[in-house]
Amino acid sequence: MSFFKKDLTEDLAQENKEITTSIIGKEMTMVGDICFKGKLRLDGTINGNVRGDFLILGATGNVTGDIEVANFTCQGQVDGNVNVKKLHVIKDGTINGRVETSDLSVESGAALNGEIKSCSKDLRLVPGTSIPEKEWEKKLQAIPQK
Repeated sequence: MSFFKKDLTEDLAQENKEITTSIIGKEMTMVGDICFKGKLRLDGTINGNVRGDFLILGATGNVTGDIEVANFTCQGQVDGNVNVKKLHVIKDGTINGRVETSDLSVESGAALNGEIKSCSKDLRLVPGTSIPEKEWEKKLQAIPQK
């Protein structure tokens, strides 16, 4: 397990090296749709749809609307549908709505309330994450070998 966490941490560190081009502070509320290029950090509230490249929703961030971005790191709350290429939901992050992604990682303590659809045909479970490791091993042994 620690090997997996190390890779995840390295991925997040790489993502955070990119320059944040826009910031919406926690005291700010916006009504309407937002389209952006680059990296947006959202600590405030948006009542509308969000489209762009890379969105970081901070712990105080809140979106009521749909999100369609390439990369999305969620620590706040989303009430709407999420369609992204890469999604990372951090502890205390909440998404209430349909999620469609090809790369999903969810930390313990995060909440996904709704339908989750994988855009990838290579969806697989990581041992020990959703079921106990012993049960995982039994399931693997029960699969017929080709």
